[in-house]
Amino acid sequence: MTIRLHWFPAFALLSFGCAGDDAASTDTSATASVTATDTASGTATNTTPGTATDTTVGTATDTTVGTATEPSGSDTAGESDSTTTTAGMTTGMMTESDSTTDGGDGTIIEVKIDPLDPIITVVDGVIPPALGFSAVGVTDKNVEVPITGNWDYDRLDLAGIDKASGDFTATGFAGGVGTVTFDAGGGLMAQTSATVKLKFQDEPNPVDPEDKMDFDNAVDPDPSMALLYPYDKTVFPRGLQGPTVQWNGGNPDDLYYLHAVSEFFEFEGWYTVPPPSRFNWPLVPDDVWTKLTASTDGDVVFDIQRHDGNQAYLAKTQTWTVAPANLTGAVYYWEVNNGNVVRLTIGADAPDNFIQKDGNTQCLACHSVSKDGSRIAAAAQGGWSPWTTIDPVDGNILYYSAQASGFQAISPNGSHVLWGQSNGQGPLKLSTYNSNAVLGQLTIPGAYFVHPAWAGDTTHVAFAQRLNGNWLDFTASHLWITEVDLDNNSFSETKKIVDSAGELTTVSFPTFSPDSEWIAYMRANQVRTRGATAEVWVTNLDGSTQIRLDNTNGQGIIEPGQDKLTYEPTFLPVALGGYYWMVVGSERKYGNTLTNTGANNRPKQLWVTAIDPNPKPGEDPSHPAFWLPGQELNNANMRGEVALGPCKDNGDSCAGGFECCGGFCYDPEGGDDPICNEGPDGECSEIGDACELDAACCDDEAKCIGGFCSIIPG
Repeated sequence: MTIRLHWFPAFALLSFGCAGDDAASTDTSATASVTATDTASGTATNTTPGTATDTTVGTATDTTVGTATEPSGSDTAGESDSTTTTAGMTTGMMTESDSTTDGGDGTIIEVKIDPLDPIITVVDGVIPPALGFSAVGVTDKNVEVPITGNWDYDRLDLAGIDKASGDFTATGFAGGVGTVTFDAGGGLMAQTSATVKLKFQDEPNPVDPEDKMDFDNAVDPDPSMALLYPYDKTVFPRGLQGPTVQWNGGNPDDLYYLHAVSEFFEFEGWYTVPPPSRFNWPLVPDDVWTKLTASTDGDVVFDIQRHDGNQAYLAKTQTWTVAPANLTGAVYYWEVNNGNVVRLTIGADAPDNFIQKDGNTQCLACHSVSKDGSRIAAAAQGGWSPWTTIDPVDGNILYYSAQASGFQAISPNGSHVLWGQSNGQGPLKLSTYNSNAVLGQLTIPGAYFVHPAWAGDTTHVAFAQRLNGNWLDFTASHLWITEVDLDNNSFSETKKIVDSAGELTTVSFPTFSPDSEWIAYMRANQVRTRGATAEVWVTNLDGSTQIRLDNTNGQGIIEPGQDKLTYEPTFLPVALGGYYWMVVGSERKYGNTLTNTGANNRPKQLWVTAIDPNPKPGEDPSHPAFWLPGQELNNANMRGEVALGPCKDNGDSCAGGFECCGGFCYDPEGGDDPICNEGPDGECSEIGDACELDAACCDDEAKCIGGFCSIIPG
């Protein structure tokens, strides 16, 4: 089976120790000396032991272009290089009992690679000269002899290596660590780690060196600066615009030092940012945020310091986490002020007004989207709100029911619609997406059901039971669940799982997690979200475990009152990067960009939160939310239904099998440009590819979640 790199949803499983790019070390596991050279373009080489350009027997190779000076605030100074030994293999050599002979010099019993564990540093996007790897054979007579073979590197996003010469060249796309392999054939091979680091500096206007030193020597806390957004401990995916950092408390001429560092990446910038102070990550000459997230699987430490012209103050510090996967799909949401449902493709700069309206669909709202992104069901015309179905590919109206519905649920593959909330009769009716013929009814005498939502397993539907008011305005409701059988158009095991209770008596807007084992829902003082007090919770399917998502709501993170303005959750149907992802609506402030707090006119925007899978009773599985980039700030945006995008045909480029109609994504030639395929690349499914059981996944630690193989940490 071809071994390939799954760049987007897969995890980077790093097995080698991380070596610093500024410290010298001695590799004691090698049987012969290896000399590495530290090269800095345009900079003299310092041969004093222990410095950043130290040439010492056994050191890692640190090749840097553009500078030989460690940036201020770096955390890499003083790191040491080490080799890793596992299962009898030492990094840099492998001993094989299956030996070959080489004339009178004896039998080759091991292969050695030079250099060991090199570290290549790309500064400000300038690619260093190629690093040359070499290999020799060592015989049982301890004689080094020439040996031929092929070179390979398993992280093509980081660097390429010439198969014949061993020349290793960083791409500059990302930082990280991979494995260099030399294969001499006949069972003789050797491996070593090779690390690439990225460093960027941005100084639009020259800064006095003494002011820079002041930042290093600061001792006093900042008396006025308040960092507003993003929030500490936020989890960000890849594939989105960088967050706009926002803060208050500075003066027009204050100088700020911004510093972001992770294991394989570092950024430094010096800026004057007048109030209201906002910082957007540089896009030219390099997209810094994209490089940061591509280089990071885990924590990023972000610091911001202020210099008021007299002194510098201590930094405000946050730690963010980067999930090693691109967020995928699209968010379909209601622009309330425009009476329109629009689509924001994840990563896009603006939403797409894509629906081709006709005479029956001039006003669209109350929508749901099939989890595979194949069809949309939406209410039209306002008032009685008849349901209609829409093709998201071309925006054409597929069917107009002329039957009152309000909110409705569409099945995961778009085949069926559950409707009837606004007709005042109580039951929910089951039909195919292109007919108003009633195939079955979900009913309990005297109960009025609202806000149905379908699980990805197709066998469960959650919904609310309103206890007063009408289909659009009520202040009390329970949460229920039922099993649905589409073969027999029937419902069973219908039961209440969450009661209306406490001050937030309205329990509504359910959404199922990708594994269909958890339901997120909104608790509020009223179902209409304009001006409502609300929180988001999760429950298991029998209601025995109910957890308030404090981090998603912002409790203890944003000011009191702002933490009770979170509404209408919807889960992305697949797990990515080790997390479930959920879109929520909120009327909270957005840094110093949207600050209106009036209950009748405060901004309504969409936010995204990461959720840890497998919640445990009494533990909040959520992380602080971030504002969804690309939406328009001047619209009131709500009901963000997130789904996979319309599937791609075989041969189209892809990030994972979840984007493909066939369910599989890989390059048949084994390169780094994966395309959609009809079947797996072998006998099992890689991360992100389609599955029905856990056993179908190639990785023993993977789970089949939402129909695709996923890695869930822990």
